[in-house]
Amino acid sequence: MAIKVSGTEVISDDKRILNNESLPDIRPSLLLDFANSKTLDPRITFTRGSTATYWDGKTTAKAEENLFKYSQELDNFYWNGLRSVVTANQTTAPDGTTTADAITQASGETSGGFINPDGTEGYTSGVTYTTSIYAKPNGKNFLRVMTSYANGIQTTWFNLSTGSVGTSSSDHTASMVDAGNGWYRCIVTATADGDGYINFYIAETDAVYDVTDDQTGYYAWGAQLEQRSSATAYTPTTSSPIVKYQPVLQTAASGEARFDHDPVTGESKGLLIEEARANSATYSEEFDNAGWDKARVTITPNTIIAPDGTLTADKLIANTDNNSHKIVLRPTITSGNSYTASVYFKKGEYTDAQIDLYSDGSNTFARSDFDLDTGTIIYAQVGSATITDVGNGWYRCIVAGTATTSGTGYFQIYVTSPASSFTGDGYSGIYVWGAQLEAGSFPTSYIPTSGSTVTRALEAVKIENFNNYATGNEGTAFIDWIIGGSDGLQEYQFRMESLSGNGLSIFYDDPNIFGTNYNVSNSGIVSTSTSANKAALTYSQSESTYRHYANGTAGTTTTSGYDGRYAPNVLFLGGASATASHSQQYIKKFAFYPKRLPNATLQAMTEE
Repeated sequence: MAIKVSGTEVISDDKRILNNESLPDIRPSLLLDFANSKTLDPRITFTRGSTATYWDGKTTAKAEENLFKYSQELDNFYWNGLRSVVTANQTTAPDGTTTADAITQASGETSGGFINPDGTEGYTSGVTYTTSIYAKPNGKNFLRVMTSYANGIQTTWFNLSTGSVGTSSSDHTASMVDAGNGWYRCIVTATADGDGYINFYIAETDAVYDVTDDQTGYYAWGAQLEQRSSATAYTPTTSSPIVKYQPVLQTAASGEARFDHDPVTGESKGLLIEEARANSATYSEEFDNAGWDKARVTITPNTIIAPDGTLTADKLIANTDNNSHKIVLRPTITSGNSYTASVYFKKGEYTDAQIDLYSDGSNTFARSDFDLDTGTIIYAQVGSATITDVGNGWYRCIVAGTATTSGTGYFQIYVTSPASSFTGDGYSGIYVWGAQLEAGSFPTSYIPTSGSTVTRALEAVKIENFNNYATGNEGTAFIDWIIGGSDGLQEYQFRMESLSGNGLSIFYDDPNIFGTNYNVSNSGIVSTSTSANKAALTYSQSESTYRHYANGTAGTTTTSGYDGRYAPNVLFLGGASATASHSQQYIKKFAFYPKRLPNATLQAMTEE
């Protein structure tokens, strides 16, 4: 059974409206239902002097895509061949498996042989496509990629011996990426002007169609077709093409309120209110930048779609040394201060990652290992750790702790297997994006940086002329909120303040101890242990009392002394003023009733 705070009804599990004397017998004079309306009431003044990120619960972006079938089985019937022979599993592929096929010239043929897909992919006029394939010489040093959907036949020759693009048609944008061990990823981008096909030819020299009849050719693996203007990380397919989508982290403009959501379930969390925080990881998305020291790793930048929907996530690849494989940032830290580090990870060939915070290179104050396959914490060795699913295999992994010395700190990101030290293969790794280091004991929303520290400003929410809805005689305020994080200080869910600066408030300490205050005297403590909470505060001049309930439990005292002289004039949500620290919280709903409601009603309103 649950109360509809917008009215006076109680609705049972079978949706029947029940009569109950414990319900409010009046409607609220002010109702702010942020979780459902996802809008800011025009009576509210909201300020934040910077941009900020959030999840809107609806926007998605195309992530992995491969419109080719059987991308590693080029001998499959899906792939047609002319003047060529395909022999499966002839050499080691770029991923270390023996799955690369040999494409060789058929006997008696002197015009270049080729393979192509069966044409069921379909090409839409005006749409840009990117085709890629991994290739390596096997007697012939050139691969010719021909498309017939862009202004007739367009061709690019790729030199597999030098890793350079040869002759290329004007409608092709072509590039090559060194994949190691003699392999190159050959990439062509073009805009279709109608339906057509793609051919992968054997070629012997640049810009020449004919070849020597010696039954040699090239090795091939990992064909991919994407409907976009650049290649992303290779996605293998079998009998069906693959197109995946993921939630997109949004950016709110300066002064724009954020209505945050769970990125995976889409559940509305309400109005997000955060304290000011700075990200001191100065290159949060550019791990190939010199600001990050590399130890036995290589970085492939911009290789996969990041949580914000852009092609900006990097691949962290372990080299072939038998040692640890990591990148390191060296911020300045202060002994006794709490710090929180967070990174968005996605599994690659490896499925484990580690985040470390050191205070002087030897004193670890936060460290945890994360399983990116199961989305779990393997173990938090030092400090605390959390992991949050943000969709399509991406996880925000977090460690927090207190520095033990001052000076140069070490923010370290490892690829693990799951051992911290192991022998890499030079091509396997994990994906990384969005590193953040904050002074504080809990993480806040992501703050992107590019070369310098960036601060997200404090958010303030208030309603002036609150006396239009509340008087000093009597009233009841209800709030439903989620605690995001707190540094253990006294944090306010709301404060109703008079012209003289006195007020009634609901706050929490700890953060799991709830109370209320009038003027500056705290009282009525209630213990709880949940992050989602409901509380109601009521006051009465005639009774000369005020009290509160939190999560169905009454405060330990009924506080006397309220005399009605301090009629509420301003309402602050998520803080005690427009400048006080606000921790991190999500206000789902706030309601004010111009009446001292009975204790039974307060209990019913705040029960889950």
